[in-house]
Amino acid sequence: MVVGGLAVNAHGVIRSTKVLDICPAPDRPNLARLAGLLRELDVRHEGAGDFGPQELPFDPTRDEDLAEGGNFRLVTPHGLLDLMQWIPGIDAAQAYATLAGDAETATAFGVHVKVCSLEHLRLMKRTAGRPQDLVDLEDLAAAHPEGEAGG
Repeated sequence: MVVGGLAVNAHGVIRSTKVLDICPAPDRPNLARLAGLLRELDVRHEGAGDFGPQELPFDPTRDEDLAEGGNFRLVTPHGLLDLMQWIPGIDAAQAYATLAGDAETATAFGVHVKVCSLEHLRLMKRTAGRPQDLVDLEDLAAAHPEGEAGG
């Protein structure tokens, strides 16, 4: 499921982002597919050169490690990928189950993808409270006033 900056785009506020943020379904077959894809892409932890292996003990190319529920910032041949299973504002050890309940479907390059709901996106942005999150909240409010249906 797409969360973060591209989810902001999916909800009608177009802005650039350098990172694809996703929250994967935590079932083992999905995590095995994801780990396999990450192996194919030869991902690495961003900044891993600054840390020893003991400081980054989980390997995102192993479904067993993904099943632990951690978050990863990964460098791929296509750009940065934030793999987020714990998300600020979502009161669950595995955020996917909470987000899936009201997720929406979008189409990107002919592929259907799940996108977190506007309500959950706003909650995540409010909780994180970083400067870009605050800008996103203002822009989302202008595009979808809170009193509107679906807003």
